[in-house]
Amino acid sequence: MIKKILVFYFLFTSILYAEVLFSEGVDYELISNSPSAYTLKESNKIKVIEAFWYGCPHCYIFEEYVQKWEKKKDKDISFINMPVVFNKPWLLHARAFYTIQELKNSKELHKNFFYAYHEQQRTFATIDSIMNFLDSQGADTVKAKEIFSSEMISKKVQEANYMLEIYKIDSVPAIIINDKYKISGRMAKTYGRMLEISEYIIDLERSNRK
Repeated sequence: MIKKILVFYFLFTSILYAEVLFSEGVDYELISNSPSAYTLKESNKIKVIEAFWYGCPHCYIFEEYVQKWEKKKDKDISFINMPVVFNKPWLLHARAFYTIQELKNSKELHKNFFYAYHEQQRTFATIDSIMNFLDSQGADTVKAKEIFSSEMISKKVQEANYMLEIYKIDSVPAIIINDKYKISGRMAKTYGRMLEISEYIIDLERSNRK
């Protein structure tokens, strides 16, 4: 009888611990009290946004974690990179990101752009330096320059800048889930834990949908 009680006690405390493993206001922030489109069954995908800047060393390191996580992510997750624009140099890099997204091998170009910035000290302070990089990667620079200066890219950057205010992002990297939850690097403490909290919230959204 005592053994059964002990087994029940440890099982109960384990479940209780799992439920409070991550706490609102400590590990993540609630940025909207409204039910998400996913929980209302208006969307079949859980939207996960990574806010980043190419020049951020933490974003560069986190990118490796994100790439590994992306490979094993479930089919009901829609992952989106969102460049953050805090000043003019960041604006240039945001345009570079959205231009890269329109080119062939965008994932590889995105990864290599990060690498060039941090491992080769190429800060990409001008449009020409960005085009030189794309040329070195075998991209069509005539097409790239046209895309870079297009109204389409301007609108995408404006939208990202607007979402920066909506999500109240003041540092990167940051994760936004379903326009409702925000996880900052300061809250998560480590890169791995940032994804653990993300998975916890994703499971929370799935439970709410049921």
